[in-house]
Amino acid sequence: MLVFRFSGKGKNGIMKSWIDAFCIAFAMYSVLPVKCLRWKKENLRYAMIFFPLVGILCGFGLLMVWTICYFLRIRAILFGALSVLMLVFVTGGIHLDGFCDTADALFSRRSMEEKLRILKDPNCGPFAVFSVILLLMVQFGSFVEIYGSYSPFILGLITCAMMMIRCLSGISIMTFPIASSSSLAKTFSENSEKPVQWILIVLYAVLGVLALVVWKWLALIVVSISLLIFAGYYRMQKKAFGGVTGDLAGFFLEICETGVLLGIAMAGGVLFCG
Repeated sequence: MLVFRFSGKGKNGIMKSWIDAFCIAFAMYSVLPVKCLRWKKENLRYAMIFFPLVGILCGFGLLMVWTICYFLRIRAILFGALSVLMLVFVTGGIHLDGFCDTADALFSRRSMEEKLRILKDPNCGPFAVFSVILLLMVQFGSFVEIYGSYSPFILGLITCAMMMIRCLSGISIMTFPIASSSSLAKTFSENSEKPVQWILIVLYAVLGVLALVVWKWLALIVVSISLLIFAGYYRMQKKAFGGVTGDLAGFFLEICETGVLLGIAMAGGVLFCG
């Protein structure tokens, strides 16, 4: 396990705060064995800035899977299964947990108060089971199509998209109203510095422009899908829950990643058909 120890004030103190923020982001949102020794509110100020970097870790995991499958002459079906497994492993399943909780609450069609109660219920209901099976099936099918239609170069776009989606997820926590029952999202929102949301917005824009320059029209599909789902997410969280929570942010991330993968897969099928 990686353990960081820093002491001092002034520049050293600022450096320590940034290192703590990095550790918090990776300790919470990835399986990377990082331990933060100072888990305090003041160290949450910049944690969301490092959240998009987890997307790089996901992309590296997918590259490993692609490389192994290529050299062992493994076919697309197993690549799809291993890719889905890799994403769950890298993130520790934290976003899938939020997806399942949100699916149970959202599809219950109850009142807002009842949805918020279901959201905090640790038990897994039938809506969560059905929804996560369908989600993983779409991810699996998308990876199978991507492996058969593209070169490994496409993993760069997927990695870029995963970073952009995490930017949007962080932006939602910084800017959307917070649901009354939320604790984690409220903690990050209240303790984050105001410039953090602008850094995430600028980072999303920079990554989007970079993707458009390198992958052109395919990147345009990715950017369009992410923004459309983000708009739907804003409407959903406000109407159904009265604000955002950590679970809703995870739900958005899973839906958006799946939508982007599906868009890339379908575009590849059209491009290379025949």
